[in-house]
Amino acid sequence: MQIVRFFRSGRVCGEGTTGAGAEAAGAAAGARGLAALSVLGLLAAGCGAVRGEDLLDNVPAGPAVAAPDARALHSQARRMVDAHVRQVTAGHRYGLAGAPLSAPQPPAFKPFLTTEPRLARGRGKGLPAVITRVPTRAKVVFLTVDDAAAKDPEFVRMMRELDVPYSVFPTWHRRALPRLGGAGPQRAAICGQQDALRRETGQRPQLFRPPLGAYTLDTLRMAAACGVKVVPLWNEEASPGRMAYHARDHRLQSGDIILVRFDLRRDRHGAAVAALAALRAAQQQGFAIARLEDYA
Repeated sequence: MQIVRFFRSGRVCGEGTTGAGAEAAGAAAGARGLAALSVLGLLAAGCGAVRGEDLLDNVPAGPAVAAPDARALHSQARRMVDAHVRQVTAGHRYGLAGAPLSAPQPPAFKPFLTTEPRLARGRGKGLPAVITRVPTRAKVVFLTVDDAAAKDPEFVRMMRELDVPYSVFPTWHRRALPRLGGAGPQRAAICGQQDALRRETGQRPQLFRPPLGAYTLDTLRMAAACGVKVVPLWNEEASPGRMAYHARDHRLQSGDIILVRFDLRRDRHGAAVAALAALRAAQQQGFAIARLEDYA
Protein backbone atom coordinates (compact mmCIF):
# COMPACT_ATOMS: atom_id res chain seq x y z
CA MET A 1 0.00 0.00 0.00
CA GLN A 2 1.30 3.46 -0.86
CA ILE A 3 1.74 5.76 2.13
CA VAL A 4 1.45 9.56 2.27
CA ARG A 5 4.82 11.16 1.54
CA PHE A 6 6.21 13.12 4.44
CA PHE A 7 10.01 13.09 4.18
CA ARG A 8 11.71 13.57 0.85
CA SER A 9 14.88 11.69 1.79
CA GLY A 10 16.57 9.80 4.61
CA ARG A 11 15.27 7.27 7.08
CA VAL A 12 12.91 7.96 9.93
CA CYS A 13 12.80 7.09 13.60
CA GLY A 14 16.58 7.25 13.95
CA GLU A 15 17.45 4.66 11.28
CA GLY A 16 21.04 5.67 10.71
CA THR A 17 20.34 9.41 10.64
CA THR A 18 22.32 11.56 13.01
CA GLY A 19 23.75 15.06 13.35
CA ALA A 20 22.88 17.56 10.62
CA GLY A 21 20.84 14.93 8.79
CA ALA A 22 18.61 14.47 11.79
CA GLU A 23 18.17 18.22 12.14
CA ALA A 24 17.20 18.51 8.46
CA ALA A 25 14.72 15.69 8.81
CA GLY A 26 13.27 17.37 11.88
CA ALA A 27 12.88 20.65 10.00
CA ALA A 28 11.10 18.88 7.15
CA ALA A 29 8.80 17.19 9.64
CA GLY A 30 7.84 20.52 11.16
CA ALA A 31 7.05 22.02 7.75
CA ARG A 32 4.71 19.16 6.95
CA GLY A 33 3.07 18.69 10.32
CA LEU A 34 -0.40 18.17 8.91
CA ALA A 35 0.73 15.28 6.74
CA ALA A 36 2.44 13.69 9.74
CA LEU A 37 -0.94 13.10 11.37
CA SER A 38 -1.75 10.54 8.73
CA VAL A 39 1.26 8.41 9.52
CA LEU A 40 1.68 8.77 13.28
CA GLY A 41 -0.14 5.56 14.00
CA LEU A 42 1.94 3.67 11.48
CA LEU A 43 5.15 5.10 12.87
CA ALA A 44 4.17 4.18 16.40
CA ALA A 45 3.36 0.63 15.38
CA GLY A 46 6.65 -0.06 13.63
CA CYS A 47 8.47 3.04 12.59
CA GLY A 48 11.76 1.20 12.17
CA ALA A 49 10.38 -0.48 9.04
CA VAL A 50 9.31 2.76 7.41
CA ARG A 51 11.74 4.56 5.14
CA GLY A 52 11.53 8.06 3.74
CA GLU A 53 11.36 6.87 0.14
CA ASP A 54 8.27 4.79 1.01
CA LEU A 55 6.26 7.89 1.98
CA LEU A 56 5.15 8.98 -1.47
CA ASP A 57 3.21 11.99 -2.80
CA ASN A 58 -0.20 13.24 -1.55
CA VAL A 59 1.38 15.99 0.55
CA PRO A 60 -1.39 18.48 1.45
CA ALA A 61 -1.18 21.58 -0.73
CA GLY A 62 -0.93 25.08 0.72
CA PRO A 63 0.41 26.38 3.99
CA ALA A 64 -0.11 24.59 7.27
CA VAL A 65 -3.16 25.76 9.21
CA ALA A 66 -2.18 27.23 12.54
CA ALA A 67 -4.36 26.62 15.57
CA PRO A 68 -6.25 29.71 16.79
CA ASP A 69 -4.47 31.70 19.43
CA ALA A 70 -5.80 30.72 22.85
CA ARG A 71 -5.83 34.32 24.03
CA ALA A 72 -7.88 35.40 20.99
CA LEU A 73 -10.40 32.61 21.61
CA HIS A 74 -10.67 33.57 25.26
CA SER A 75 -11.17 37.22 24.34
CA GLN A 76 -13.86 36.35 21.82
CA ALA A 77 -15.66 34.12 24.30
CA ARG A 78 -15.53 36.86 26.91
CA ARG A 79 -17.03 39.39 24.49
CA MET A 80 -19.84 36.97 23.66
CA VAL A 81 -20.59 36.39 27.33
CA ASP A 82 -20.54 40.12 28.07
CA ALA A 83 -22.87 40.81 25.12
CA HIS A 84 -25.32 38.15 26.33
CA VAL A 85 -25.26 39.54 29.85
CA ARG A 86 -26.03 43.02 28.51
CA GLN A 87 -28.85 41.59 26.41
CA VAL A 88 -30.36 39.74 29.38
CA THR A 89 -30.09 42.86 31.53
CA ALA A 90 -31.78 44.93 28.83
CA GLY A 91 -34.52 42.33 28.49
CA HIS A 92 -35.31 42.49 32.19
CA ARG A 93 -35.24 46.28 32.12
CA TYR A 94 -37.84 46.33 29.36
CA GLY A 95 -40.03 43.77 31.08
CA LEU A 96 -39.08 40.67 29.11
CA ALA A 97 -38.23 37.27 30.56
CA GLY A 98 -34.54 37.64 29.79
CA ALA A 99 -32.94 38.05 26.38
CA PRO A 100 -34.97 37.46 23.21
CA LEU A 101 -34.26 34.14 21.54
CA SER A 102 -31.37 34.23 19.07
CA ALA A 103 -32.27 33.69 15.42
CA PRO A 104 -30.59 30.78 13.58
CA GLN A 105 -28.24 31.36 10.70
CA PRO A 106 -30.17 32.61 7.66
CA PRO A 107 -30.72 30.13 4.84
CA ALA A 108 -28.07 29.79 2.17
CA PHE A 109 -30.80 30.31 -0.44
CA LYS A 110 -33.90 32.40 0.08
CA PRO A 111 -37.19 30.49 -0.16
CA PHE A 112 -39.22 30.79 -3.35
CA LEU A 113 -42.00 33.31 -2.79
CA THR A 114 -45.33 33.52 -4.58
CA THR A 115 -48.33 35.77 -4.07
CA GLU A 116 -50.79 34.33 -1.59
CA PRO A 117 -54.09 33.66 -3.45
CA ARG A 118 -56.18 35.89 -1.20
CA LEU A 119 -53.81 38.80 -1.86
CA ALA A 120 -53.85 38.60 -5.66
CA ARG A 121 -55.26 41.58 -7.54
CA GLY A 122 -55.06 39.99 -10.96
CA ARG A 123 -52.58 38.19 -13.13
CA GLY A 124 -49.52 39.47 -14.87
CA LYS A 125 -45.95 38.48 -15.66
CA GLY A 126 -43.12 39.63 -13.44
CA LEU A 127 -45.31 40.96 -10.63
CA PRO A 128 -43.79 41.09 -7.14
CA ALA A 129 -44.86 38.43 -4.66
CA VAL A 130 -47.36 39.74 -2.11
CA ILE A 131 -46.96 37.84 1.15
CA THR A 132 -47.88 37.89 4.82
CA ARG A 133 -45.67 34.93 5.73
CA VAL A 134 -42.36 33.50 4.54
CA PRO A 135 -42.37 29.72 3.94
CA THR A 136 -39.83 28.39 6.43
CA ARG A 137 -39.60 25.65 9.05
CA ALA A 138 -37.35 27.72 11.27
CA LYS A 139 -39.02 29.04 14.41
CA VAL A 140 -38.61 32.65 13.36
CA VAL A 141 -40.94 35.59 12.79
CA PHE A 142 -40.23 39.00 11.32
CA LEU A 143 -40.78 42.41 12.86
CA THR A 144 -41.63 45.28 10.51
CA VAL A 145 -42.47 48.92 11.21
CA ASP A 146 -43.41 51.95 9.17
CA ASP A 147 -41.32 55.08 9.83
CA ALA A 148 -40.59 54.28 13.50
CA ALA A 149 -36.85 54.86 13.16
CA ALA A 150 -37.44 58.54 12.44
CA LYS A 151 -40.34 59.08 14.83
CA ASP A 152 -39.48 57.10 17.96
CA PRO A 153 -35.79 57.16 19.03
CA GLU A 154 -36.67 55.04 22.07
CA PHE A 155 -37.70 52.23 19.73
CA VAL A 156 -34.34 52.35 17.95
CA ARG A 157 -32.46 52.40 21.26
CA MET A 158 -34.43 49.47 22.69
CA MET A 159 -33.99 47.29 19.61
CA ARG A 160 -30.26 47.99 19.55
CA GLU A 161 -29.85 47.10 23.23
CA LEU A 162 -31.85 43.90 22.76
CA ASP A 163 -29.99 43.13 19.53
CA VAL A 164 -33.23 42.41 17.68
CA PRO A 165 -33.44 42.91 13.88
CA TYR A 166 -36.36 44.70 12.27
CA SER A 167 -37.33 46.06 8.86
CA VAL A 168 -38.35 49.66 8.33
CA PHE A 169 -40.65 50.68 5.50
CA PRO A 170 -40.71 54.44 5.17
CA THR A 171 -44.00 55.99 4.15
CA TRP A 172 -43.21 58.92 1.91
CA HIS A 173 -46.84 59.31 0.90
CA ARG A 174 -49.38 59.04 3.69
CA ARG A 175 -52.23 58.51 1.24
CA ALA A 176 -53.04 55.07 -0.11
CA LEU A 177 -51.39 54.69 -3.50
CA PRO A 178 -54.59 53.84 -5.42
CA ARG A 179 -55.94 57.26 -4.39
CA LEU A 180 -53.09 59.01 -6.19
CA GLY A 181 -54.73 58.21 -9.49
CA GLY A 182 -53.51 56.09 -12.38
CA ALA A 183 -50.34 54.14 -12.96
CA GLY A 184 -48.16 57.19 -13.61
CA PRO A 185 -48.54 58.87 -10.19
CA GLN A 186 -48.13 55.52 -8.45
CA ARG A 187 -44.95 54.76 -10.34
CA ALA A 188 -43.54 58.19 -9.51
CA ALA A 189 -44.30 57.66 -5.82
CA ILE A 190 -42.84 54.14 -5.65
CA CYS A 191 -39.74 54.79 -7.73
CA GLY A 192 -39.12 58.06 -5.90
CA GLN A 193 -39.11 56.26 -2.56
CA GLN A 194 -36.86 53.44 -3.79
CA ASP A 195 -34.45 55.96 -5.34
CA ALA A 196 -34.27 57.90 -2.06
CA LEU A 197 -33.52 54.71 -0.13
CA ARG A 198 -30.79 53.80 -2.59
CA ARG A 199 -29.15 57.19 -2.04
CA GLU A 200 -29.34 56.73 1.73
CA THR A 201 -28.20 53.12 1.96
CA GLY A 202 -26.21 52.58 -1.23
CA GLN A 203 -28.49 49.73 -2.31
CA ARG A 204 -31.78 49.74 -4.11
CA PRO A 205 -34.29 47.82 -1.96
CA GLN A 206 -36.27 45.02 -3.55
CA LEU A 207 -38.93 45.07 -0.83
CA PHE A 208 -41.73 47.63 -0.80
CA ARG A 209 -44.79 47.99 1.40
CA PRO A 210 -47.58 50.22 0.06
CA PRO A 211 -48.86 52.78 2.58
CA LEU A 212 -51.72 51.39 4.66
CA GLY A 213 -51.27 48.08 2.83
CA ALA A 214 -53.55 49.27 0.01
CA TYR A 215 -52.71 48.36 -3.57
CA THR A 216 -54.19 47.48 -6.95
CA LEU A 217 -52.91 45.57 -9.95
CA ASP A 218 -51.54 48.89 -11.26
CA THR A 219 -49.65 49.30 -7.97
CA LEU A 220 -48.00 45.92 -8.41
CA ARG A 221 -47.13 46.63 -12.03
CA MET A 222 -45.55 49.96 -11.17
CA ALA A 223 -43.70 48.40 -8.23
CA ALA A 224 -42.25 45.79 -10.58
CA ALA A 225 -41.17 48.55 -12.96
CA CYS A 226 -39.33 50.17 -10.03
CA GLY A 227 -37.40 46.96 -9.26
CA VAL A 228 -39.59 45.65 -6.44
CA LYS A 229 -39.56 41.85 -6.03
CA VAL A 230 -41.56 41.36 -2.82
CA VAL A 231 -44.44 43.24 -1.20
CA PRO A 232 -44.45 42.16 2.46
CA LEU A 233 -47.73 42.84 4.22
CA TRP A 234 -48.36 41.32 7.64
CA ASN A 235 -50.14 38.50 9.43
CA GLU A 236 -50.20 39.99 12.94
CA GLU A 237 -50.38 43.52 14.30
CA ALA A 238 -48.60 44.54 17.50
CA SER A 239 -49.93 47.65 19.19
CA PRO A 240 -49.20 49.00 22.68
CA GLY A 241 -50.25 46.32 25.14
CA ARG A 242 -51.78 43.81 22.73
CA MET A 243 -51.33 41.52 19.73
CA ALA A 244 -53.93 41.12 16.99
CA TYR A 245 -53.81 37.75 15.22
CA HIS A 246 -55.35 36.94 11.86
CA ALA A 247 -55.30 33.21 12.64
CA ARG A 248 -58.16 31.87 14.75
CA ASP A 249 -55.86 30.06 17.17
CA HIS A 250 -54.23 33.38 18.16
CA ARG A 251 -50.79 31.89 17.75
CA LEU A 252 -47.71 32.81 15.78
CA GLN A 253 -46.60 30.55 12.96
CA SER A 254 -43.13 30.12 11.50
CA GLY A 255 -42.37 32.88 9.01
CA ASP A 256 -45.13 35.25 10.13
CA ILE A 257 -44.62 38.94 9.39
CA ILE A 258 -45.62 41.23 12.25
CA LEU A 259 -46.54 44.89 11.83
CA VAL A 260 -45.69 47.23 14.70
CA ARG A 261 -48.65 49.63 14.74
CA PHE A 262 -48.53 52.80 16.82
CA ASP A 263 -49.93 56.31 17.04
CA LEU A 264 -47.44 58.98 18.07
CA ARG A 265 -50.30 61.40 18.74
CA ARG A 266 -51.16 59.29 21.78
CA ASP A 267 -47.74 58.11 22.90
CA ARG A 268 -44.40 59.52 21.76
CA HIS A 269 -42.84 56.11 22.46
CA GLY A 270 -45.67 54.17 20.84
CA ALA A 271 -43.42 52.14 18.55
CA ALA A 272 -41.27 50.90 21.43
CA VAL A 273 -44.31 49.91 23.51
CA ALA A 274 -45.95 48.17 20.54
CA ALA A 275 -42.75 46.30 19.70
CA LEU A 276 -42.58 44.97 23.26
CA ALA A 277 -45.97 43.31 22.77
CA ALA A 278 -44.55 41.45 19.75
CA LEU A 279 -41.31 40.56 21.55
CA ARG A 280 -43.20 39.13 24.53
CA ALA A 281 -45.47 37.06 22.28
CA ALA A 282 -42.51 35.70 20.32
CA GLN A 283 -40.56 34.90 23.49
CA GLN A 284 -43.51 33.16 25.17
CA GLN A 285 -44.28 31.08 22.09
CA GLY A 286 -40.65 30.10 21.44
CA PHE A 287 -39.94 32.21 18.36
CA ALA A 288 -36.85 34.25 17.50
CA ILE A 289 -36.99 37.49 15.53
CA ALA A 290 -35.09 37.18 12.24
CA ARG A 291 -34.18 39.71 9.57
CA LEU A 292 -36.80 39.73 6.81
CA GLU A 293 -34.28 40.72 4.13
CA ASP A 294 -32.39 37.45 4.77
CA TYR A 295 -35.46 35.44 3.75
CA ALA A 296 -37.33 37.60 1.21
